[in-house]
Amino acid sequence: MAPDATQDPSSHAFPTKQLTILAICRFSEPIAFNSILAYTYVMVQDLHGGDDTDASFYAGLLVSAYAVAEALTAIGWGALSDRYGRKPVVLFGLGGVAISSLIFGLATEYWVALLARFIGGALNGNVAVMQTMVAEMVKNPAHEPKAYASQPFVWTLGGIIGSAMGGFLAQPAKFYPSLFPADGLFGRYPYLLPNLVSVVVIMLAIIQGILFLEETNPRDRKATHEDVFENDDEAVDERTPLHRPKDRRSSARSQSRTTADRPVFIEESLPVPVEQNFDLRRSSFGTVCSIKLPPAPPKQNETFNGHAFNFTIIMVTTALVLVSYHQMAFNTLLPTHLLDKPATPPGEIDFIGGLGYTVHDVGVYLSVNGILGLFIQGVIFPIFVDRVGVWKSFVLNVILYPLAYVIMPFLSALPPLLVSPAIYLSMILQCFFGIVVIPCALILLKDATPSPSVLGKVNGLAMSACCLARTVSPPVVGIIYSAGGSAAAWFSCAGVGVIGIIQLLWVPRKHVPSIVLENGAMVS
Repeated sequence: MAPDATQDPSSHAFPTKQLTILAICRFSEPIAFNSILAYTYVMVQDLHGGDDTDASFYAGLLVSAYAVAEALTAIGWGALSDRYGRKPVVLFGLGGVAISSLIFGLATEYWVALLARFIGGALNGNVAVMQTMVAEMVKNPAHEPKAYASQPFVWTLGGIIGSAMGGFLAQPAKFYPSLFPADGLFGRYPYLLPNLVSVVVIMLAIIQGILFLEETNPRDRKATHEDVFENDDEAVDERTPLHRPKDRRSSARSQSRTTADRPVFIEESLPVPVEQNFDLRRSSFGTVCSIKLPPAPPKQNETFNGHAFNFTIIMVTTALVLVSYHQMAFNTLLPTHLLDKPATPPGEIDFIGGLGYTVHDVGVYLSVNGILGLFIQGVIFPIFVDRVGVWKSFVLNVILYPLAYVIMPFLSALPPLLVSPAIYLSMILQCFFGIVVIPCALILLKDATPSPSVLGKVNGLAMSACCLARTVSPPVVGIIYSAGGSAAAWFSCAGVGVIGIIQLLWVPRKHVPSIVLENGAMVS
């Protein structure tokens, strides 16, 4: 039966309830992911009997293991969500995070902690599935910017709480001996408490998901097939399931489409202050804002047969990879440097050791880093880019980015009262540069894409490359820290940043005439 021609998409109300339920599920994940960053370095030392040899490398490996396992199983979870529904896959993924967190907190051997992280990543495929659920919940295109902007906001908020929780709940017998005796459960397992709280939060999210989250997979909602596929001649997007229904109107076209035409989502659950996943077909470009580009040329009926990856796309993607690498390196190197013991007396330059802070201090710094990221992304970014322009914002911040790293090796030489402000200065610079550069690069990337029909391929290339860079970054920078000391690690980040500056010479200047930036939460 043909769909009702009188049905107006604008009649669909904004799915506030379902997006809120999904947001609670999403919120619980970064609490678990980000809580480990505050104490991973000292946990590795404890698991190795106090030996800090190569502790920064092993800490980086723990951070990356989850993302590696998740990337290996992402496609499988996506296919299962198409076949059996989004809801069971999301809830099972949350369960995987809970199991991983519990084993991680009870680990007394390093290999157990590493296995726990790997198991958690393998059992969780929620990044792509939740993105798809948001797209399937929103019926009115005018609501999409607001709906998509909620996801990075929820991730950042959860990351802020998770960072503080990890810093203040780790080693409770050491910091709260009156409440947690050294011979008690949390004395024997000093990193169980933050993970146990994460498990409780995740279980609450699972329960409310079981009770209230509705299935969005069109295969399980047969009455909506006409709605989902009535514009079948349009290019596929994130709403497109892996398997289309075999009806007379769409079978000819659906059979001609291959998996390569569909968008590619890469899983990436790394402890970062702001969510780094993006989709070029959305107006948010990985931010909490809505960015309107100039209208595209009239749609052509012919299939695009040219090269999807032109020189501009390759060069802009390379710039994104370099930024992604040293940005993630900063996020893992900062807590390591703060926690590591100084190698020289106070007031002297220390190119080998760290600053000797506690996990409490690190939790505060990481939480503030998340708050800074949220403020810069929501307030500073739209004003800055609107006044400076996309191209100049991109180039200027790539050039200035290494400044955020060269500050850090010299902090030990400062008077004690100035060390903390200098740390915050480095965090502000790193947050600002990264939050401006990445969305601007994505705008340039989308503007350089030769046809809307290949946006999925271009998005897949960019996301895969950036995910790979951010996954290998923690252990690589950990090796450098172990071999050459803290200064060598920070200067390596600055060195990659300098490579990015040089690489700008090969990035074609693609002018974007005008853009309109809006706060995603304000878009109706």
